[in-house]
Amino acid sequence: MAGNKQCGEHTELASNSAVRVTRCTCGTVHVTMLQNGVTVRMSADALRNAWAGLKAAIDRMDEPVPSFGSSIIN
Repeated sequence: MAGNKQCGEHTELASNSAVRVTRCTCGTVHVTMLQNGVTVRMSADALRNAWAGLKAAIDRMDEPVPSFGSSIIN
């Protein structure tokens, strides 16, 4: 991933109503959350790892929330 350099032209990899993912000519991947405009820049490997974590969370979202014995994160 590039340091603090300005990025060049972007190629859109994917886009929907929630997110836009582009790749810069330097190889950095930009993930923009369209709801709040936050963009995260990362390497392709970091995106793959982030996706694995998000996918695991999505797979568990419809499970009932336990009333005890779970980790609470604030």
